[in-house]
Amino acid sequence: MAYSRSRNRSRSRGAQNAPMVASPHTPILTVGVLVAVGLSCFGLPGMPVLLAAVTVAWLTARAPQLTGTDPWKRTCANTPAEQRRDTSYKWMRSWFRHLSRNLDPRNPMATLTVGVACLMGALVWARCGAWWAWANMVSTLILIGARPTRPARLIATGQRPVTWAKKHLAAIAMCMLTGLLAGLALWMVTDNPWLIPAMVCLWAPLPMRRAWLAVRRQAKLDREAAAMLTGWLLALDKAVVDQPPYRLDNTVHGEHGEIVCRLAVSRAQPWQDKQVRDLLRAQANQSNMDVAFVLDGDDTLHVICNLAPLETCPPDELIADETGLRCRANMETARLGFNYNAYVGDSKLKQVGERDGRPACWVWRMHGGTANSDWEMIRRDWLRGSSAGELGDWGTLIGVTMIVDPGLDHAWLYTGELDTIGFDEDKAGQEHTQSFSANTMGDTAAYLRLAVRAQDDMNLWEDALAGAKLPAPMQILYDRRVGADRLTAQDGRWALEDTPMSIPTKGGYQAADYMRVDVRPAFGDSTIADLIGMSANGKWFTRYMRFVQTVPANSPNTPVQLRDLVGDGPAERLLAQVIISRAFAQTLKHAAYVGPATQCARNGMGWTLWRTRITLTGGVTAADTRKNQPRLQALMGADTVLWEYEDAGHLVLWAGNGCGTDRDEWARAVEFEHAQRLRLDEAWASAKAVNRDGVSVTTLSVQPAKGRLTRCVFRIPPGLGRDMVVSRLDGFCTAAGYAYSKLVPGQNADELVLLVCESTPLPDRAPVDWSLASPEASVLPFGVLDDGALAVFDPSQSPHLLASGTTGSGKSSVSVTLVGMALLSGWRVLVTDPSKGANDFKPLAPYVDAFEPSLPGCYALFRYAHEEMRRRVRLIGEHGGGDWSTLPDNVRPPRLLVFCDEFNSLLQKERANIANANDDPDVDNANALADWRNGLRSSIGLYASNLLTQARSAGITVVLGAQQLNAGDLDLLPNAGTAKGMLARVFLGIGNTQGNVSQANEREANRLHAQAARTGGMPKGRGLFENLGRGVDMVQCFWPGKGDGGLEALTSRLHPATPVDLSRYMPPEPELTGLADQTGVVAPVSDPVVVDESGQDWEI
Repeated sequence: MAYSRSRNRSRSRGAQNAPMVASPHTPILTVGVLVAVGLSCFGLPGMPVLLAAVTVAWLTARAPQLTGTDPWKRTCANTPAEQRRDTSYKWMRSWFRHLSRNLDPRNPMATLTVGVACLMGALVWARCGAWWAWANMVSTLILIGARPTRPARLIATGQRPVTWAKKHLAAIAMCMLTGLLAGLALWMVTDNPWLIPAMVCLWAPLPMRRAWLAVRRQAKLDREAAAMLTGWLLALDKAVVDQPPYRLDNTVHGEHGEIVCRLAVSRAQPWQDKQVRDLLRAQANQSNMDVAFVLDGDDTLHVICNLAPLETCPPDELIADETGLRCRANMETARLGFNYNAYVGDSKLKQVGERDGRPACWVWRMHGGTANSDWEMIRRDWLRGSSAGELGDWGTLIGVTMIVDPGLDHAWLYTGELDTIGFDEDKAGQEHTQSFSANTMGDTAAYLRLAVRAQDDMNLWEDALAGAKLPAPMQILYDRRVGADRLTAQDGRWALEDTPMSIPTKGGYQAADYMRVDVRPAFGDSTIADLIGMSANGKWFTRYMRFVQTVPANSPNTPVQLRDLVGDGPAERLLAQVIISRAFAQTLKHAAYVGPATQCARNGMGWTLWRTRITLTGGVTAADTRKNQPRLQALMGADTVLWEYEDAGHLVLWAGNGCGTDRDEWARAVEFEHAQRLRLDEAWASAKAVNRDGVSVTTLSVQPAKGRLTRCVFRIPPGLGRDMVVSRLDGFCTAAGYAYSKLVPGQNADELVLLVCESTPLPDRAPVDWSLASPEASVLPFGVLDDGALAVFDPSQSPHLLASGTTGSGKSSVSVTLVGMALLSGWRVLVTDPSKGANDFKPLAPYVDAFEPSLPGCYALFRYAHEEMRRRVRLIGEHGGGDWSTLPDNVRPPRLLVFCDEFNSLLQKERANIANANDDPDVDNANALADWRNGLRSSIGLYASNLLTQARSAGITVVLGAQQLNAGDLDLLPNAGTAKGMLARVFLGIGNTQGNVSQANEREANRLHAQAARTGGMPKGRGLFENLGRGVDMVQCFWPGKGDGGLEALTSRLHPATPVDLSRYMPPEPELTGLADQTGVVAPVSDPVVVDESGQDWEI
């Protein structure tokens, strides 16, 4: 058949008809052989003649003219005659090619050749003498050493040389001794010395005979395989590769006709192409054979050729034959390599188990090829559970089961049931992957059953992760699985199973990538089937994760929301971790690692709150969690969510359906205190006091304060200004459930300190208690502060006081209380009110040093006070300086309180003069009186300003009463900036704070007003108290109404005072024209004081 195909590819007609040139080497060699044989028969030296003939034939041999071409377009024989001539020529030209190799002393055949050559020398020694004997011996030695090899048509083969073996050294020595003795005996009989070396050299190689025969058998197997492949290759119409194979060796045969050999090729990879296999398979099938090629490790110049009968033997017989199994395994490997576009290598087998004394289980490794380093592909693609012929799984065509070892380094091949195999545990145990299962050490059958389960699970995982384009887990750690027996709910209604697994190293995937995938549908619509992170010693593994699933898969009794998850067992803690992890994975761009969950509530409390630490991934920040809180809360099924931010990537979550307010309801007291702080953090977040990183104002401490107040210290995070946080304070209080809050100074710039209360801490009414005053007291109590302490006016801290308020706010009560407390403390008191005639103070008129309801009297009072200040200053100077408090007791005058009500009205000057075109005397008098009164007001303002700025050291205190001031009212005072800076402030009611409190505290004052308005407004007597240079406090002023505890109680404790003679301080009357009415100068007020009996109206 090969020749008929060659004729179809014959060369041109001219080449076919060219005269054939005969080679003379054949007749020359024939003549030489005949002559040499004839001479040798007569004991003459014929070998030199034969050597000469061979040499001449070798030199004169001419290549025949061939008329055919092979598939690679090279000339080749086209007829049998051409083939014979070509073979004869190649055979002749192979003489002397291997002379040095054949005569290598390391080769036992060289020694045997010397022995034969000595025999040929011995044949001619007796007749021709020693010289011809040497010539005959040397010629023989050269001829045998230069012997030709059988030429190959396409693929060369060769016999490997045999070398001396050390293990046969003793036998070789014995044979040499035997040969020596035999040679000596023959020499003694024949007197021919050539027989001695001949016998030694002929006997010495005998121990190597077995190796030599094995080499010859191997060479025969190689030739047969080469002839088979040559026939298939030459029968092709075109070349399947760029260069044909040029040598074949290492042929082995299986028990059922399988053949495995090695081919030397120019490039190995092309032989792995499916087209090459298919073209050769068509030829091989005609011989009832199949063929496949695999790589020989990393060798790029050799491939392993596998030939096998089309009909496979029974699997149990195949698994018992190592060569047959290797051949069939290589064919299966090549088939799967074609299907999945992978280069594959040779099979390396290690027997580890037997059945009935015959091999039944092998460890299989692949030597070479891209698939060798990608066992993940082998496990994933080659073992899909398919039996569809050429597209089926590995082993489906030969009936052998493959299990890829979980260590992804090798596979296990076996047939039948694992329980029927007797394993060599020493060998098999070496192939176990300890990280997969140490529990099955010593029981390979159990190990493989677990590996089968792992393989089935991997296939399930591949389907589950296919939509997410993620590879299946690399390894499932069954030894570390926690089963349902250890993860059953405390009420026994549901259970979980927790299985760790690892992630493939290729692709750069991390556990967080898998945690985003919802695999529940792939696992029978499990109630819980989630992947969560895996950690150790507080560090998260990026290549390990845990799979948590309900047992059974569909478990309606399993809670899926935190509000329904009660208890604190291992199962409950794990389920809380899963629910939280799922919510984060489904909400954020990247899944988060959720730490172990802890139940904060005691059993049976009726609420649940789970605490866990969250590690964010993929650039997700705390700000992202804050933005997505509503969705997170909904997915977790949590009514209460608290956040504790550690840094941009870490936070602690508290989530459940409640947050107990009683310490005894909590499992741990420290968590109760912590949660209370976090509840406040969350209130700040609700008020949008959050920076760009999602970090809210943080609670540092929450401690009980005086009265009903709680003191909270907060830290303002970077990125937020204090003013911005304060602007969110009302929203914070609403979210935190506080009706009252007050800012107090903190120690650090980033601290915010609040006093808070769930309801207004002040009483709606505070009756005055005159017993609080004591003789010679330096402070004047006038109300109750938010912390329950007394509100006192202390001149040593705030020299003077401004008491203002809105209409009906009860501001007069402050003035009356201060005057009453001053009188009870032994102070001298001067009272004036030219606007309302000092009606509120008439009950106290007998007890004060001066009571002036008129404008001139007010002028005189302030002038007197101003002169008293100058007198006291002189007195202090006469006694060594210092201030009023340093004067000797017998010299120091009592403190002096100057009280002026409606002071803002007093400063307002009257309208401009009336035009008097007709020179009307009444108009002139009215203008004169107005100018006179305005002059008095200016003087009063000057005296008041001087007292405010200079009287402190003289023991003189000024208390100014006023209606709600406007921003610029006090600016009418001379030196107003300094004067205003000496005033403490009391401002009652809700109104405009500008002018009524210092500018520095206006914002806080407005906030406190707004806070009061939201919580029902301010009752009478309620207002703000601002000590000089400090913040503002809410105050409930004392009510000095009628009754035993009111003004009557006060006057009953007082003694009438000796009035100061102010006549010399009175201003002169204005000069009027004609009969002008003089009553306009002073308009006395004689209305009585009115105190509402119901206590609702505080007007006095």
